[in-house]
Amino acid sequence: MWVTSSVLWARPLDSSATYRLRLKRASDKIIIDGKLDETSWREADAAKDFFQNFPFDTSLARSKTEAFVTYDESHLYIAAVCYDDEQEFIVQSLRRDFSFNESDNFSVYIDALNNKTSGFTFRVSPVGAQGEGLIANGDNVSLNWDNKWISETRIEPGKWIAEMAIPFNTLRFNSNGSEWRINFARNNLKQNERSSWIPIPRNFFVLNLAYMGTLVWDEPPKSAGANISLIPYTIGSNSADYLNRNFPNATFNAGGDIKFAVTPSLNLDVTLNPDFSQVNVDRQVTNLDRFSIFFPEQRQFFLENADLFASFGFSRIRPFFSRQIGLSNGQQIPIIAGARLSGNLDKDWRIGLLNMQTGDKAALNYKGNNYSVAVVQRQVLARSNISAIFVNRQGNNFGGVDGNNFNRVAGVDFNFISDDSRWLGKLFYHHNFTPVSTPSQYATALFLRYDQPEFRLEWNHEFIGQNYNPEVGFVPRKGVWRFEPIGEYRFYPQSDVLNNHGLFMRGDMYRSQDFLQTLDRTIEVAYFFNFQNTVETGVFYNDIFTRLTAPFDATGRNRTPLPIGDYNYRLIGGWFSSDIRERFTFGGDAFYGSYFNGSRVQYLARAAYRFQPFGSIGVNLQQNFITLPAPYESATLTLVGTTLDLSLTQNLFITTFLQYNTQIQNMNLNARMQWRFAPMSDVFLVYTDNYDTNVFGIRNRGIVMKVSYWFNV
Repeated sequence: MWVTSSVLWARPLDSSATYRLRLKRASDKIIIDGKLDETSWREADAAKDFFQNFPFDTSLARSKTEAFVTYDESHLYIAAVCYDDEQEFIVQSLRRDFSFNESDNFSVYIDALNNKTSGFTFRVSPVGAQGEGLIANGDNVSLNWDNKWISETRIEPGKWIAEMAIPFNTLRFNSNGSEWRINFARNNLKQNERSSWIPIPRNFFVLNLAYMGTLVWDEPPKSAGANISLIPYTIGSNSADYLNRNFPNATFNAGGDIKFAVTPSLNLDVTLNPDFSQVNVDRQVTNLDRFSIFFPEQRQFFLENADLFASFGFSRIRPFFSRQIGLSNGQQIPIIAGARLSGNLDKDWRIGLLNMQTGDKAALNYKGNNYSVAVVQRQVLARSNISAIFVNRQGNNFGGVDGNNFNRVAGVDFNFISDDSRWLGKLFYHHNFTPVSTPSQYATALFLRYDQPEFRLEWNHEFIGQNYNPEVGFVPRKGVWRFEPIGEYRFYPQSDVLNNHGLFMRGDMYRSQDFLQTLDRTIEVAYFFNFQNTVETGVFYNDIFTRLTAPFDATGRNRTPLPIGDYNYRLIGGWFSSDIRERFTFGGDAFYGSYFNGSRVQYLARAAYRFQPFGSIGVNLQQNFITLPAPYESATLTLVGTTLDLSLTQNLFITTFLQYNTQIQNMNLNARMQWRFAPMSDVFLVYTDNYDTNVFGIRNRGIVMKVSYWFNV
């Protein structure tokens, strides 16, 4: 059935045809207690003989695991017996949505629509921490999706047991389908072994939906019926703005969300007067770039099904970026209401409709806008799709002087994934529409990757028109061509110490829109070593060319700018990361070289201690030493970030960030307590302080308390 060797192995054309698990209805009531003493579990078929995925992919797993599945009219039940003679487990904490790679755990991956591109994952650690996520594009997981399900774990001599109950109204599926695709995985971190029921090449992660077995129902699952959830909230806050002498400023507000399952695979979400005060603050960075820095979306309403709306374009050519809604220069803009309809019509069609209305904010001279996004996606070939998007920002005064105040984008993406995930590609064209049409209001790009265990090849080229300006997107650089080839080769020695090592090469070149000038060019060469004990290290060399077309402050601190001209500089550096299995971990990177017409030394050092299972404390220190000749000013830029992450129980969490940044002369303290007093129902208490580091004076501070409750109707 399988051909293996020390270098390569080949898989069947369709693993789902070879690995089949019969699913029988439970014959007695399942009690989620981690004991597996019900008759139904003894009658269930077992998925066993897991294969290694890491550190090798040519043998059965050393850590024996068995998985079982059954169901009743309302729940899908999953259980696992994870055999383990060494029960000193490695776990991050008790916090929800822990990292698969950094904790011992058992996970299940479900493709209920049989489309090989989208699905769900649920995971538990030996100490009972939960995690769930949505899988999109075949192997990308978002842990920002939350829903109600229950689990229990139990540690016994020589093994630990996991038991899950997943409500059918949590999943998205076709109610007439008699077969789902499924896979199970386990991370035994102390043995540094990652394994799965279906064998998966080690250059792919275990959640890859190309490699799955089949779950064969004894009768097709039925819709769970009405699935409506109401999630109201109340919030009170008090803030003080010391810079503008505006204090105290006490407020009280209320709002909520409604979730309605139109079908088992299509959801309608409505939000009224949403508030995102409980969201973590952005991690600060030292910005020595000439272009805008990307900060990811963290607001829950925008994160669910985000792949459907946010996967268009590339990371720096986004026609739609939800962070542009309700935020202006980092300041919150009131959102009056919004709605999102998203999901699958069937296994081949997905749709997404989003509409948000913002209000006025006089302090920022901001007038409310209406934001609409429409997406349709059609699966083609085995795992590829063609997707279309339309984005519209419209000023509120349709009949007055603002009636022509709009910005729109329409585009088409073709996303290609081969049946075995070795080929991955994207081709897109997006056009921007404004009240006054101008030339070059479009962007287009092509990306292609070929991935084998030993080598990876990538090609990327982009064109961004000078007048392409999607105001609800993220495009920091315009009027350029970009070319980016990448190559990587890995060696896998027969060694108990070294897992793999290899060479990485990347080119990155920007040319002007007329193609006559080279604006930027980077040639990067690196050599890396990945050890069996998870230690990683390597060295790199960069050759960089920059053509400044406008004066630029190389320190980012409003100092004397460098003049227009050509600059060529080189740097050399390296990185190191210690064994992540240890309670105390450390690492960092450093480089030295020329920098425009001067020199630059940068180092980043990080350290963390894990006092499991209750959390960790960590610190990151980054310093840049920039030396420039007169009359330009040199600078030393320091960024320190400390994080305290406490999980006192599975329902009580405390997270504290302290960030000190000399580039923007600010120190920020953000402390957040979350108490999950009922399933998916929370109390948040958030305290924030900002200080001017020049005089160590208070800039602003605030405290917020928010209570939300999840009702199932």
